[in-house]
Amino acid sequence: MKFLGEDFQLERHLKRARLGDRDAWDRLVVHYQALVYSIPRRMGLGDEDAADVFQQTFIALYRNLDRIQEAKTLPKWLAITASREALRVKRLRSRTEASDHLDDVLATEDAESERLALEADLAHQVRVGLKELGGRCQELLTWLYLEELTYQEIEARGTPIGAIGPTRGRCLEKLRKILQTRGVSEETLGDS
Repeated sequence: MKFLGEDFQLERHLKRARLGDRDAWDRLVVHYQALVYSIPRRMGLGDEDAADVFQQTFIALYRNLDRIQEAKTLPKWLAITASREALRVKRLRSRTEASDHLDDVLATEDAESERLALEADLAHQVRVGLKELGGRCQELLTWLYLEELTYQEIEARGTPIGAIGPTRGRCLEKLRKILQTRGVSEETLGDS
């Protein structure tokens, strides 16, 4: 079930889900399913394990709905929860493989899961920011950074080559401002 064309109102849906509204819960799940699924897949888990991580992550969310104080923290909470669950699944899978350096492996996995969670949250914020940006800027940034089109290919779609660079700069600045209003720090934006 998809809710296309919907202006996703996280705070409203989260509040309604806390009150037991099934439709609001479904909208939360659909809106964040790509974020949650991406984490176990990036950690190398197969479809079945990724589905288990997805299920356990949303069970944890359901149990903790009242503990989420600020709606804007939900994507990061989901990313961290999915990372921890994916690590748990990986550990269960690897118990059959003996390891002399288990502590090192676990420390590395914990650091990697945190990094992946932050990357997944940032990617989600950028996708949402691009949708909010909309119009020509969304189109140009998608062509440049997601589809990785050349300037010549973009020109063939109707944008003069001489206008691509300046337009890109203005669009990136608008996206940066949108991301900052969504709580993405200047440090994070500088690192990405």
